[in-house]
Amino acid sequence: MSQTAPTPPRKKGISLVGLIALVISSSIGSGVFALSTDISAAAAPGPALLAWLVTGIGFMALANTFGRLSIVQPHLNGIVAYADKGFGPFVGFVSGWGFWLSIWIGNVAFGVMLTTAIGYFFPPFSQGLTVGAVAFISVLNWAIIALVNRGVEEASALNAIVMACKLVPIFAFIVVMIMVFDFNVFTVDFWGKLANNAAGGMGGDGAPGSIDAQIINCFMVMMWVFVGMEGASVLGHRAQRKSDVSRATILGCTALVVIYVAASVLPYGYLPREELMALGSPSMPYIFEHAVGPWGGAFISAGLIISIFGAWLSYTILASEAMHGMARMELLPRVFDQLNSYSAPSTCLLATGVMIQILTIVMLFSDAAYQFAYSLCTASIVISWTLAAAYMVKWAWPRRHDGQMGGLVLAAFACAFLTVAVLLAGVELLMLCCIAYVPGIFFYVRARKERGSSPVMTRKEKALAAFIIVVAIAAAALLACGVITI
Repeated sequence: MSQTAPTPPRKKGISLVGLIALVISSSIGSGVFALSTDISAAAAPGPALLAWLVTGIGFMALANTFGRLSIVQPHLNGIVAYADKGFGPFVGFVSGWGFWLSIWIGNVAFGVMLTTAIGYFFPPFSQGLTVGAVAFISVLNWAIIALVNRGVEEASALNAIVMACKLVPIFAFIVVMIMVFDFNVFTVDFWGKLANNAAGGMGGDGAPGSIDAQIINCFMVMMWVFVGMEGASVLGHRAQRKSDVSRATILGCTALVVIYVAASVLPYGYLPREELMALGSPSMPYIFEHAVGPWGGAFISAGLIISIFGAWLSYTILASEAMHGMARMELLPRVFDQLNSYSAPSTCLLATGVMIQILTIVMLFSDAAYQFAYSLCTASIVISWTLAAAYMVKWAWPRRHDGQMGGLVLAAFACAFLTVAVLLAGVELLMLCCIAYVPGIFFYVRARKERGSSPVMTRKEKALAAFIIVVAIAAAALLACGVITI
């Protein structure tokens, strides 16, 4: 009597829905809840819409680039691998280290904003980043580290649930803003000329300036809310189907653009810009409370708390996976290549948790902890995004006559947009990032020696490393002199 062969167990992995949830939940953290105040302080409705047009096209081009790369280079996993393949191991390290920096720095920003959100219900937390708030952030940090340490696929399933919960208040806010939208309020100072003239007449220097200056002022805030959209690419090797990575990235980014534009632009048609600028941050709870009553602020604040938890969870997954991926690629020492019984990179999680803890304590001495953290986070990850897009340009150029012209154009536009935007809005932040790269360079050299690589670094790589160190020294000097402030 013949026996039927046992059915092989179904391969575990992250589904398409889980990947889309990772893209959206990783990006929708605290930023969307503060967009109204942050953008109204930078620009009037007209320039803000133009800034969103440029930013939206730029990030859709980047999402398309990530999607195409996952298809044409399915054996490469994540943005670090693209930089390594295209430009060598040290540039791969530069991409990976910048990505890792941006993610855990972003978690610190989440922690600071979380205490503000809790302060809506518990007033002692509304007094800024106090010792008590730091203690709370520390406990939550290590709790999330412990959760992810149980396995990233299980954490991703929880992430899909969190995404559904936190999108409800955001959609409710958008619907109410559509209902109360007044076109006359929206167009009263559409290009910001009245605000500029008033500030100039009073001898003030707070006016955003010309239309192009207002657009530039929006870039850093707008780029910040897209940090995390590369999540599906980073975890592509854990997807149930490799083809899902491209679909998840493009669908997730499309949803993000729609949500962000609606949440940030519609309030211009409800409250005058001056009132939006005067609201506390995050502004969404206060706008919703103004529209529907006291319960509205509590409703949005609860959504913000859930949102931050979901983004923090996603960022922790991304940070540990990025660091572990660098170790697998021999860009970091072997100690970071260890997995526990749940297939989670424990050493990478520990390193990430320690760095979050240290920076959280340091932020006690900052007057603008949230703004500094998210700005530095954004500047760091732009390096990784740009290198990934540059690799697509390099790969597609010799194949431009073989159906790759579209991918080449989109990748080139993404490169140009990211480079120009960060140079115009945050060159000092890029200099500060170089300081954080210095210890990473020593880890890289140790990893190369550990694997017996010869040469450890090429002449061009040594020149790039020297340039980073020189910029880091200059940034430290300017910081000490007060020219660069945090």
